[in-house]
Amino acid sequence: MTRKMRIAYFLGGFPSTSETFVLNQIAGVMDAGHKVDIHAWRGVKQVKHALLAKYNMLQYISYRPAVPGNKVLRISKFFLLLCAMLLSDRRRTWMLCSMRKDMPLREWIELFFIAFPLRGGRVYDVIHAHFGPNGLMAVRLRQAGFLQGKIVTSFHGYDANVVPNMLGKDYYRTLFEQGEAFIVSSLFIRERLLQLGCDSTNIQRIPVGIDVQKWGFKVREGHATKNPVIISVGRLVEVKGFTYVIAALPYVKEIFPQVTYQVVGDGPLRGKLQQQVVDLGLQESVHLCGAKRQDELIKMYHDADLFVMPSARGNDGAEEGQGMVLLEAQAAGLPVLATDSGGIPESVPDTSVLVKEKDVEALAQAMIVCLKSYQLDGYDGYAAYEFIQKNFDIDMLNQKLLKLYEALA
Repeated sequence: MTRKMRIAYFLGGFPSTSETFVLNQIAGVMDAGHKVDIHAWRGVKQVKHALLAKYNMLQYISYRPAVPGNKVLRISKFFLLLCAMLLSDRRRTWMLCSMRKDMPLREWIELFFIAFPLRGGRVYDVIHAHFGPNGLMAVRLRQAGFLQGKIVTSFHGYDANVVPNMLGKDYYRTLFEQGEAFIVSSLFIRERLLQLGCDSTNIQRIPVGIDVQKWGFKVREGHATKNPVIISVGRLVEVKGFTYVIAALPYVKEIFPQVTYQVVGDGPLRGKLQQQVVDLGLQESVHLCGAKRQDELIKMYHDADLFVMPSARGNDGAEEGQGMVLLEAQAAGLPVLATDSGGIPESVPDTSVLVKEKDVEALAQAMIVCLKSYQLDGYDGYAAYEFIQKNFDIDMLNQKLLKLYEALA
């Protein structure tokens, strides 16, 4: 019988609507009977998810004290924490103090905020950090004695592509030297870690998975509608590339005058995208729908005719790590069209339509061809569904993750 482990998760915001895969992962570990602690930097109070209640996850969470945005307040609160920690855990706190020479000041101060709930030290079999910077924090806390246990770090995209551009190629050197295992969701991210100096023998590819059954697979019958619906899902940020679909829509409207484009999600580029819609006179055709609940999104998938993921490399170096919404759309039986950016080609079958990123004319032509084809012949989607079930089923991937934990513990 496999022994029960004690596993800690190191996270940024929890729970997070954009990281439901973490909830699924933790639920799978709890189903296997292992004990879980969740250490998060901030709470996201408005998030509601069935798994939170079903597994009573909130009772296992500890948050760091809030870090004030104001510099004076941040320094003042830091000294209060420092005094409290010296009184309650002097040896470990002095170890943190000794790390100052190896870290930027802001990052070093933040380390004290993260360490505060861990006074006295915590012992785990495995410490799983999602995103590289959190893994680096876990390593430093283990160096200071606040943590014991093998450290696994999952890289998801931004942390592998943008963070090293901002903070230097050697930013993860300590993490790569002292962390025991590194998980990537795609071979694309694996290659990036190798370029940054990670040992290939310590990297495992375990994609982000979904509950395939939840998305309600639907066969698409051919029909002669004159008002097809195209849908995209994701945060309104540069790397998602929604601006290119909006730019391509006038070409599509020449063939399908009543076409509608729905963009599900929110983010900092909402105003800019809305202005682009106005500039192109597409107010009746493009709808920025904001964030949606999972049940609402499933219905939108079922009512749509084509899913488009137009991701493109951002000016900051950001690239799509995997493309989780592609998995959802295919699980719902929706035909997909995507760009060949980042790890996207690994999230679709070889027979899928991919176009060059940022190529508006190619994207427009591909959308027209897809809509014509699916209207005439329909789309059964079984091959794509089976591809998702075989490669991205959350239960299968959780078992793979547990085997990694067991090998390390």
